[in-house]
Amino acid sequence: MIRKATVADAEAIATIHVRTWQTAYAEIFPAEFLANLSVERRVAAWREQLANNPGLTFFAEESGLVTGWVSGGLSIDADAVGASEVQAIYVLPEYWDKGVGGELMQAIEQALPPSPSTILWVLRDNQRALRFYEKLGYKADGAEEELERGGVKRWKIRLRKKLALAA
Repeated sequence: MIRKATVADAEAIATIHVRTWQTAYAEIFPAEFLANLSVERRVAAWREQLANNPGLTFFAEESGLVTGWVSGGLSIDADAVGASEVQAIYVLPEYWDKGVGGELMQAIEQALPPSPSTILWVLRDNQRALRFYEKLGYKADGAEEELERGGVKRWKIRLRKKLALAA
């Protein structure tokens, strides 16, 4: 089941966020950095976000267990004004390849404001995520940004999915 997130969901969001980073980026960022990610700090940030500016954040649940979440809104990229953006998607590693991510992407894409395209950012080294997004029709649009975490620099690339707007 997919549902809209509330402030009460902050701990589940933070837990999934940290666990997914620790698994997905194990070969990308230093182990010490990943081990020191804090669920508690993320809970506080998510409580504030969901209370003050909830935007669009959806949860996937199975038998009462939150298995993933996605958030989105309008892009703040200067060269993508008017585009919608999938800002984050995280699924518990044990639910990868089980359709949860696809369901969450479908929910957020349907809820985002109408626009000619939807964008998202992904680490260039995250081949699993790149394959997932490409299957959904996203393609690199040439924009790149450097990201530093744990003393390691990596590149994020922007993907774009052009949408056919109803006339």
